[in-house]
Amino acid sequence: MAKKIASAELIQQDFHNLKTAERLYTIPRIEDLLFMQSIEGRAHNGAGAFNKRFYVNTTIDDIVSALGRSPKVTKTKRQELIDEISEFVDSAIEDDPREKLVTRSGRPLLGIPQFKDRTVNYHDILRGLYLGGLRDNPDIRKKTQKIYDVNIGYGSCYLINTKVMDEMGLDGEILAHQCHEDRLNYYRSSGLIVDPEKVKRRSMKNIKYLYIRHHVGPGQSDDAAIVAGGILYNVDVALGIFLADAVDTLEKYVANYRDQDNEIALHIKDNYKFLGLDEEDACELAYLAAIPEEKVDEIPDSSLRYLLAIDQETGQSSFETHLNFIEGKPFLPMAISYKRIMVTELYDFVRDKLKSINKEVVFKVPEALLHELDSSVTKVMQRKFITVGPHTSLKAALDKVEARKGELIIVKDEFGNILGVINPADFLVFLRP
Repeated sequence: MAKKIASAELIQQDFHNLKTAERLYTIPRIEDLLFMQSIEGRAHNGAGAFNKRFYVNTTIDDIVSALGRSPKVTKTKRQELIDEISEFVDSAIEDDPREKLVTRSGRPLLGIPQFKDRTVNYHDILRGLYLGGLRDNPDIRKKTQKIYDVNIGYGSCYLINTKVMDEMGLDGEILAHQCHEDRLNYYRSSGLIVDPEKVKRRSMKNIKYLYIRHHVGPGQSDDAAIVAGGILYNVDVALGIFLADAVDTLEKYVANYRDQDNEIALHIKDNYKFLGLDEEDACELAYLAAIPEEKVDEIPDSSLRYLLAIDQETGQSSFETHLNFIEGKPFLPMAISYKRIMVTELYDFVRDKLKSINKEVVFKVPEALLHELDSSVTKVMQRKFITVGPHTSLKAALDKVEARKGELIIVKDEFGNILGVINPADFLVFLRP
């Protein structure tokens, strides 16, 4: 198995490169924890410093050790982030809600700056956490397939005895990408899947927390889940879905491995009597986020790191861009996720999916456009519009506005389709001393 685990030198090099090249929309301490986890996927896929060499059995444990960090401390820090979200939920259920996404001491959840100032409706945050926590559940995905007649891949993480895994001729790649639903009981009886209740600290040496795919098929887009949830319900539900996704990411490396986003969802269902949602609603969201087989290379699916990564051209994360789109604010077209797909492709996909469920939904029009709709046609024709392509940097577009005294920026693709409208007044302040 050793040859399928990346060396400490490669891990250190890739971690350094990542930290140097990227900034996340959070505080450095949490950024550090997310970068560590990203190295795992990069090692599996041969990305970055791994240079197309695939180390499919590399785990976060290997990465933390290679970086000289304490596994115990790292796991504790990650669990604390989950616990802060759980505590927010408990406070709301116990009728002591907070109107901002902050801890009891006032620190923003996940270190996200706008959470300290953004006012939220705790009721909708709980609804989003419920929907987001259930949509990844294998049983919900299986049920969604039957209701909507679609194919969705699904699976779950398990404690795996790597010694037994080697003896069975398996590895992390096989477990993660082939169908194993009919072999799960055999894996348990063979000792491959280990009962968490029976694991003792002294026997953790050969135990790794790995993903086993139950059913092969396209996955879901976390971006689509957030945006669709926000349009179908409201932006606070979208924020709850985002928090559930964050828990799902963080729980992959903690002291006690369990499905915590699912636990939070069920806890809300059992204790919050005003929820007004059930499994059918979670299935609906799972369907809306499901990527069709013919679009697997066209629809972005951002990890938590990619959702929070700050785009160098626009100075904004895709998480912020999604919220702007949901709220009808001007947004900056940008390439998102590791696939580098234009965000407008995602929004078109969500629009089409929402049409297919026959529900009335309202897409908010950016305020700049609303003002134009109230104006006469003659007046609008007299406005000075600046037209740019989707890959134009924000600075270049604003320089163009200043030079030509433009009042609006229209972003068009190569075919002349309008992708979005930007009000320069929102950004020109950043160019002035």
